[in-house]
Amino acid sequence: MIYLTSCSSDAGKNTVGTNTGSPLLRKTLAYHDPEGNWPKLKTRLYLRSTDSIGKATAFEIEMDNTTGYFAHVSRQDGKELVKGMSGGKEFYLLDGKAEISEEDRKKYGMNPKDVEWVHRFYGYLYGLPMKLTDAGAIATDAPESEELGGKTYQVLQVRYKPTAGKDNWFFYLDPQTYAMQAYKFNHGKPESGEYILLEQEETVQGIKIPKVRKWYLNKDGKYLGTDTLLKAEPLASPRA
Repeated sequence: MIYLTSCSSDAGKNTVGTNTGSPLLRKTLAYHDPEGNWPKLKTRLYLRSTDSIGKATAFEIEMDNTTGYFAHVSRQDGKELVKGMSGGKEFYLLDGKAEISEEDRKKYGMNPKDVEWVHRFYGYLYGLPMKLTDAGAIATDAPESEELGGKTYQVLQVRYKPTAGKDNWFFYLDPQTYAMQAYKFNHGKPESGEYILLEQEETVQGIKIPKVRKWYLNKDGKYLGTDTLLKAEPLASPRA
């Protein structure tokens, strides 16, 4: 959804992290990525985002974690829009062409700020919990279990060094399997931010990725929308 305001500054880089000091983090990593496939993942994810009134938008995310390649592919006005990162640099394609007028760049949000946002947002959320090993993340096990949505979970708490991110994160793990089944974040105050309930899973190249993500406000439980992973396929080749 569009409600997340900040996460790790390394969130979209798809780097290979080593921060696994937390026992709960090790256990949830073992559940979601038992073979350690995240660093070599090459995939195209087909997604649908539905807002609170039922308006749906389809798009794709492409990732090659061996090179750091990332692309967000959407459609508007009958045109295909691609905003991506390759070799540490932004690139943009409009109907497959890199030559884009200034008018179209403004109209379709083809600028560094927009590509940084989609890169950071989707690179982080669809890389969880693997992204929690990145530099700057500080993961600790909550001393007590916590209830959310009528179910009791073990909680993995994650904060970031000031240079990496501002939000506080809480990941709710099944006490038997350590599957990530919900998470929430706030901006320093408990009533700020959102929580996300996870349903079902899609196994992508050996990695268990949550299929359905339902977003709610922390302050009053207001429903915001749903992100759904429709399917995944291997990424044959990058666009740039």
